[in-house]
Amino acid sequence: MASIVLSAEQLMELFFHRKDVFAKQQSNGAYFPTKRPITLADIEKHLTGEITIGAYCLNTDSTIKWACTDIDGDETQPEILYPEAVAIYNAFYDFPRMLEFSGRKGYHIWIFFFPKIQAEYAQKLVKARLNRMGLNRHEVFPKQTELNATRKYGNLVKIPQATHKVSGKKSIILKMEGF
Repeated sequence: MASIVLSAEQLMELFFHRKDVFAKQQSNGAYFPTKRPITLADIEKHLTGEITIGAYCLNTDSTIKWACTDIDGDETQPEILYPEAVAIYNAFYDFPRMLEFSGRKGYHIWIFFFPKIQAEYAQKLVKARLNRMGLNRHEVFPKQTELNATRKYGNLVKIPQATHKVSGKKSIILKMEGF
């Protein structure tokens, strides 16, 4: 299956609603915040595999421009989850969406909102559709619907076209529709 390749500019536009901070993946797989604005040069380094970047889903005004369902399984056989990933992808036919092999043990299904929407609404929407499908065991981002003094960033997801620092594999965009 041919993969879809996006430019640094396209990745910036799609994945960075909150641009004042981003995260870098370490060699052990952990992410640490980089407390400065993301730049196109950072994303270019991400595309070459020099660094691996995660984007924070939740902006300071409790809005998001994307939600993500993370489907993980056995690292040695992630393809077993592909039919389930496609089913979730297809369940969001009424939104711009993307299906990505995450580069390690599963898939990300990205749902985009143009214009941005409240995180609480998006979280309920995604969880409700997964519930109806009997697939509510998967991780849904946003995990939080608002930030506070102890949670200044919320959770993040590695953006596509990354080299996973643990597996060494590149994440691949498999499908993209509705844009």
